[in-house]
Amino acid sequence: MSHHGDVQRAVNALCRRDFQVFVERVFHTLDPVRELERAPYIEILCDYLAQVARGEIKRLLVTIPPRHLKTVAASIALPAWVLGKDPSRRILSITYGDRLAQDYAAQFRMVMRTRWYAHVFPETATSIVRDTAAQLKTRQNGFRLATSLGGAVTGLGGDMLIIDDLMKGDDARSPVERARVQDFYGNTLLSRLNDKSEGSIIAIQQRLHEDDLAGHLLQLGGFVHLNLPAIAEEPQEYRLSTGRLFRRETGDVLKPRTEPKAALDEIRAGMGGPTFQAQYQQNPTPLESALIEWHRIQTYTDRPERHDLQSVVQSWDTAMADSPRANFSVGTTWGYYRGSWLLLDLIRVRLQYPDLLAKVRFERNRWRSDVILVEEAATGIPLLSDLGRDMRCLSERQHHAPGCMRIGIRPKIGKEERLSSQAERLYSGHARLPVEAKWLPELKREMIVFPNSSYDDQVDSVSQFLEWSIGPQGRRESGSRGRDDGPRPR
Repeated sequence: MSHHGDVQRAVNALCRRDFQVFVERVFHTLDPVRELERAPYIEILCDYLAQVARGEIKRLLVTIPPRHLKTVAASIALPAWVLGKDPSRRILSITYGDRLAQDYAAQFRMVMRTRWYAHVFPETATSIVRDTAAQLKTRQNGFRLATSLGGAVTGLGGDMLIIDDLMKGDDARSPVERARVQDFYGNTLLSRLNDKSEGSIIAIQQRLHEDDLAGHLLQLGGFVHLNLPAIAEEPQEYRLSTGRLFRRETGDVLKPRTEPKAALDEIRAGMGGPTFQAQYQQNPTPLESALIEWHRIQTYTDRPERHDLQSVVQSWDTAMADSPRANFSVGTTWGYYRGSWLLLDLIRVRLQYPDLLAKVRFERNRWRSDVILVEEAATGIPLLSDLGRDMRCLSERQHHAPGCMRIGIRPKIGKEERLSSQAERLYSGHARLPVEAKWLPELKREMIVFPNSSYDDQVDSVSQFLEWSIGPQGRRESGSRGRDDGPRPR
């Protein structure tokens, strides 16, 4: 009996110290007949969550397939562990529906009422003063409160927000529902943190759409992103706080015993490629939906000097505002060199009009542009007017640019038709992209997933230029009517 007691005390001490051990015990409490597959990803997931509990990570985004322990670990075990260590902590747990939130709360309360939990964290277990369907509260004013998308949290503040799949799969196709989720996060949940600098946020999601909450948080920045696709599509490394390094090779699966590659292929066949790519591979915009075949695009290696370029043209697609959810204003700079238009630079910014005008003027002067193309829409209309005054030397003297023509562009066909009709210019070498550039990965991603991407401003700027480049003015700028390949005099 003494030996048994020693073992129990050792296990309890391990539960207090090691979050993964605690998670495994919670799992067996909630599902005593099923065996937990102890795959390496569980150690990775638990380590990242424990770093949040210790305050080492303030913002954590986890993207992971369904039925991979995310709710047990993040929504049930983590609040129980955090409150066990400090019964004054205040935790808000949010999911997409009231019923689901209450189900998770019931499982959490089940764990908190177990005998083993009372031995692991006796102070917390004996200090529970309120236990309802939505809230468990301690004598130290700590709590775990369950709520849902749009639920009332007025007057409540938390030290930790845990967001567990804030959107149903069917709702992800609705722009209205996606905006609702993003607004609820930005306008309601963020304001619930008691301490905006020290409070922590965990968003644990499966990808449903390019513009879902996970995509929105990645756009905002500031989150540590733990991405766990069911099948590794490239080598991945995960360095834990313990110093251990996990490496996944291409083709490695998260749960090799219960979800091997053959089982995942069967799931893919049943639910369809795009849905599988989103929910299991955390890639909501699979490459097979692309209008552009990226591998066919012609490239160049070394960017020529400005004096070696025959002509420089900038193409601007402008937006209305500088808010976090506004479209971007994008300017691409193209130079004609030895028979091809080379994409030299790309600017992608959110600016109010006065700052946008200053940015366009700066880029014009930096590149000594010959032509600026601007879509005649939104802020493009006043931009064309101001650039026209610069060209005619009617503006302030420092902005005079008599050598730079500005041209307004009015699209005659839709965005998809424009890109499809101009793709051949990129395949033939008429226009080339650089092999490397700091802005190239984001451009590649947007072009590949278009028209399913969250934003299409880079695509619009590129297709606007390509369409212009084969017209009469574009042919004149490239000197295709008999001029040699040397720089064109101005």
